[in-house]
Amino acid sequence: MMLGKEWWRTVRYAIKEERRTARLISILVTVGVIAGALIVIGNGVTVTIG
Repeated sequence: MMLGKEWWRTVRYAIKEERRTARLISILVTVGVIAGALIVIGNGVTVTIG
């Protein structure tokens, strides 16, 4: 019985870690998209003014 509880605890911990990793990746992707959009907008404004 104790082995079963320990196994479920390990599974839940692994799922929690996976969610944390997925959240971190999604935040990094979002920041990258925003930074890329700002660079594109900045270059577009520079080309228009120039």
